[in-house]
Amino acid sequence: MKIARSEEMSKINNGLLSAVSHELRAPLSAIKGYSTMLLDYFSELTAAETQEYIKSIDMATDRMTRLIDNLLDASRLEEGRLNLEKTQVNILNLINAAIKEVEIRDSHHEILTALDNELPMVYVDPKRIQQVLEDLIDNAARCSPRGTEILISATSNNQEIEISVTGRDPGIADSEFCNISELLYKMEKTTAQGNNNPRLELYMCQRLVEAHSGRMWAESIVGKGTTIKFTLPLI
Repeated sequence: MKIARSEEMSKINNGLLSAVSHELRAPLSAIKGYSTMLLDYFSELTAAETQEYIKSIDMATDRMTRLIDNLLDASRLEEGRLNLEKTQVNILNLINAAIKEVEIRDSHHEILTALDNELPMVYVDPKRIQQVLEDLIDNAARCSPRGTEILISATSNNQEIEISVTGRDPGIADSEFCNISELLYKMEKTTAQGNNNPRLELYMCQRLVEAHSGRMWAESIVGKGTTIKFTLPLI
């Protein structure tokens, strides 16, 4: 049993490394491709085309920067060197800020919310938790067909706040994953190749939530999509 589990985790980790390589290559290929187009055909391009290519290069550069930052943060987390700058935060403000940032990058999905209006304050690093929210929404959007809805919900009890992000990806048969790396591995086997590949950020999201003494897990149903949930302890 232990050998089988070890082999499964080895496959999961290899899948994560594969995802890292793919994620880094994609924006680099875009930067190279558009730069070559500008160099080779600059005199033939219209002003609008030139602006479009430069904008694509800018977006790809931002994407690569975020990926590299995530990798560095993951390394610091594993070594216990990532400092969290915690303060009392209204989680509704972080959710709304994350939605606005994602909407700038993605105009192909409608983001809906189902939020308790009187959620208690949480003691977190606002930059890191907004990063988690943005990455979860981004992931849901990239794995879901254009024109579908992304749902964000948040509730609380006496001990913690629970936040969930639901996308309309193909889903995995009635499954629950407490290890996001395992979810990545399973999704990679069931999701079409291309922009719908599972995102590296999910792994980092789980590590950041755990650094805040929270939990993260996923629930997935074929044909209905995947919901990723996480908790944050109350002050």
